[in-house]
Amino acid sequence: MKLLTILIFSGDRFNIKELLNDISKLNLRNINVRVVEWSENKSVLRKKNKIYNFFKKFRKNFKVYYQKGNWEYKYSKYINKFNSKYILVIGDDDRINVKNFEKLEKYLKNDLSGITLSFQNFKKKEDIKFLKDLSKTKIRPFNLFKDLNKIGFTSCQIINVNFIKKIIKKEKQYLLKTKLPQNFIILRIIKKYGNWKILEKNCIYNQLGSFDNLWIKQNLLIRLKSEYLGYFIPLKKYYPNLKDNDVDKIYKHIFFKNIISWLFLSIRYFGKKKTFENIRSERKILQEPIIIKFFLFIIYLSPFFLLNLLRICRRILLKINHV
Repeated sequence: MKLLTILIFSGDRFNIKELLNDISKLNLRNINVRVVEWSENKSVLRKKNKIYNFFKKFRKNFKVYYQKGNWEYKYSKYINKFNSKYILVIGDDDRINVKNFEKLEKYLKNDLSGITLSFQNFKKKEDIKFLKDLSKTKIRPFNLFKDLNKIGFTSCQIINVNFIKKIIKKEKQYLLKTKLPQNFIILRIIKKYGNWKILEKNCIYNQLGSFDNLWIKQNLLIRLKSEYLGYFIPLKKYYPNLKDNDVDKIYKHIFFKNIISWLFLSIRYFGKKKTFENIRSERKILQEPIIIKFFLFIIYLSPFFLLNLLRICRRILLKINHV
């Protein structure tokens, strides 16, 4: 049995060639590579199949599956399909920081529930610098209060497959309800088995997405709702006995780290009224902290130029505090 399966969901993009090139530089004796290809564009498929066929010539542990359906359906179908100790789901537009990723092997030989990898954002290929990192590897236990938002970065989660198989039947009903299905699996595993680690060494290059008008129209409001659903439903489900002040602490961390950026983006394209109506039910999943209620009230009353100022201030504060 291989140590790791790298599972890639790929559609009408050709970035996967660069990701596969990264993977080919790894020690593949212990790695399976699987692609779920969902494009229905015949022209795109012909070009991508040339990429896949070229890769197959050199890698016996490489397979491609052709599957239609939305992201949540494909995720729930394939997340426990493969026989390896761990699985990593990564986007076809992301990249692997090979030098750091290679250092994972020693941890994968341990019986962990999973590992959350650190990442670095990039916009252009020139932003990626495969430099040898000489700093000491830092790996530490998962902390619910400061790490919950990190499990939402799908491409940074290495999950114990055996534990997925043990809990998937009970969790599958939730996986089709949010753009963050992996959060339900990970938080359930952490609650039940513990021993989840955070690796503070950049192993993934995460490409910052660009949104076209069609994506915005079809997905943006759903994506905002999913930030509430994907974090707060599993938190409420698996940690029902948390004290109110602990829930407040986690809620504020998720809101200012994750939700607020999608909130600003939604207001920009759909306006305040439609945005706030969109999340009316989701705001009731957990008791909303007073400071969040006040902040949202200020946002609702503020003119757009002031919202841009608030958004810039948030970015500066996040950089200063490294949160």
